Amino acid sequence: MIEISTKTINEAIYKLCYEANICLDNRIYSKILNAYNYCEDGYEKYILKNILINAKIAYEKKLPLCQDSGQVIVFVEIGQNINLTGNFIEDEINSAVEKCYSENFFRKSTVKNALFDRTNTKTNTPVIIHTKFIKENEVRLKVLIKGAGSENKTGLIMMLPSSSEDEVVKAISDMIIKTGTSACPPMFIGIAIGATSEKSAIIAKEVFFKTDFSDNEITLANKIKNKINKNFLNLKNYVLDIKLTTTSTHIACMPISISVNCHSDRISECIIKENNITYLHQKPNFIDLNEDNKNLKEIKTQNKNEIINLKSGETILLTGEIYVARDMAHKRLTDLMEQNKALPINLKDKIIFYAGPAPEKEGEIIGSIGPTTASRMDKYAEKFYENGIIATIGKGERSLETEKIIKKLNGKYFSVIGGIAALLAQKVKFKEVIAFEDLGPEAIYKLYIEKLPVKVEF
Repeated sequence: MIEISTKTINEAIYKLCYEANICLDNRIYSKILNAYNYCEDGYEKYILKNILINAKIAYEKKLPLCQDSGQVIVFVEIGQNINLTGNFIEDEINSAVEKCYSENFFRKSTVKNALFDRTNTKTNTPVIIHTKFIKENEVRLKVLIKGAGSENKTGLIMMLPSSSEDEVVKAISDMIIKTGTSACPPMFIGIAIGATSEKSAIIAKEVFFKTDFSDNEITLANKIKNKINKNFLNLKNYVLDIKLTTTSTHIACMPISISVNCHSDRISECIIKENNITYLHQKPNFIDLNEDNKNLKEIKTQNKNEIINLKSGETILLTGEIYVARDMAHKRLTDLMEQNKALPINLKDKIIFYAGPAPEKEGEIIGSIGPTTASRMDKYAEKFYENGIIATIGKGERSLETEKIIKKLNGKYFSVIGGIAALLAQKVKFKEVIAFEDLGPEAIYKLYIEKLPVKVEF
């Protein structure tokens, strides 16, 4: 029997979480860089450039790439002849994640219960752990950091066993295109065809670490990628990479699980042999790029008339006071409105940024901050715009009904590039907690921003 201490696993998980959150693996960075180099000038190239700048800032300043430091998913592969010694392995994994997220000021986003108690655990645990046995005399650990913007777009399709390859391509492509821009494109997609509904969903996440694929799998993945990129509006790099794997299944089944990942495809892995850890994360050679905002118009947030007269499609720089509020803050404010109670802020002529920042380190104004999915706030839009807000900032599309409401009330909706939270943190010059401090990252904050780049959607 070969002994491996669970303390060694604790050490490895800590570093894997740290690496995945602050440093894009070169396998991911190089694909983004290649897309940037071959992309025509325009808004898509602007997006790719900002993503590359964000990756360098995150690594150099040791900030999370995205404010959503995500659900931690750990794949544990244990050799049959390995004897684990020490504390219970799941306790060590959870302890490592809690320590890493606390010491490095990563946002804690896990709640106690999905339905009955959505109190933040303040530890980013419990971790989602998947285990399997392997023949080798080693332990392999793989960490995937999964943000909610992309996880909410993950899907399962139960197709007929007689489905043709063309039907499979269409079904997958249609589902991914429907995700819109909420999952922070350009995206990385994991696809698993086969097994059962629950197993295929796990495989679709683990496939992000896979490197060996059959010729048939590669050909099918490229067909799907090309179909999507030809049909998604004006983004030729909407999907940067698809990893697709197939496996056995029941004679009457064809389950297809699709795991959507944003451009921050945060993965890290290692191998442990006789308590020696070999980390497989590949640090990129970051290139130097500068923001190119000199031709963008700067708009002051207090200039209501200028904001109202902005045209759809413009990219501008916002400077001035804004407020940060997202899901739970909107719910609490709505409850106060319905009870005819005083609000902690006067909404008239305010701009609300749908965001939940990471905690700041000592000496910093704010941690990484970026937009959350705007459509989740659609059900509150009418009440908030009726109460005087002039604009909201988020990511992704709004429903057609919400768009009509905002336009009717003479408001605006701005989008900001998702997943460039380390870069956007540099635009924040002042932060103050205004209300609901107990909500942590979902509290209401007042910010003063300088030259925050946003696109006028409508």
